[in-house]
Amino acid sequence: MEIGGLVKLSLVDWPGEVAAVIFTRRCNFRCPWCHNRDLVEPLPSSPVLPESEVLSYLSARRQLLSGVVISGGEPTLQDDLAPFLARLKEMGYAVKLDTNGSRPNVLRSLLKEGLVDRVAVDYKVPLSEYPIRTGWAVPDSVYQSLKLVMNLGYGEVRTTVVPGIHSPALLRRMVNELEIDLRVYRLQPFRPGSCLDPKYDDYPAVSREDMAAPEAALRNDATAGADL
Repeated sequence: MEIGGLVKLSLVDWPGEVAAVIFTRRCNFRCPWCHNRDLVEPLPSSPVLPESEVLSYLSARRQLLSGVVISGGEPTLQDDLAPFLARLKEMGYAVKLDTNGSRPNVLRSLLKEGLVDRVAVDYKVPLSEYPIRTGWAVPDSVYQSLKLVMNLGYGEVRTTVVPGIHSPALLRRMVNELEIDLRVYRLQPFRPGSCLDPKYDDYPAVSREDMAAPEAALRNDATAGADL
């Protein structure tokens, strides 16, 4: 595993779990607003955490931690992801996977093997806009992953709200496109700083207050639809 970072304790990355967060290196998307530039395009000189060191830490913290979140970068690009997750399960950890959804076959295999307990799939923009917005030319793969997670009830769909891109109308279009149950849909605020495209570092951060309007609009749409 190419591990680029470790948060040793988090109470927010997996609500209800006291978790460590492991960040893998490399990604096959190029979302310009991504604030993990050092993970997406790591420099040859950037440090890699030894897998043995990370596993040793987790083994020693089993009485304190209940879960491990695997994020990135894009974790499903790691060839040895499955055996690594198997080690975590052997330690008794619940495992959450954060993914961009580009490799549904890998995701399906991990779920079938019981190596993942929860999945968060990023839904960046409407599927037709993936090639121009993210550089990923196979949006159907993302569609398959999103539908897999929603149909099996394994987790959540989430969208990072970026100023100038994710208007309430666009979010409404995204929800309708996939017929998303809002109970599994989560909006998260854009954070500038170390963005893949430096111009996004000058964009304002999105606050929880800024998110209130689009969240309310989606809820109202859902209620109106139910009343029809």
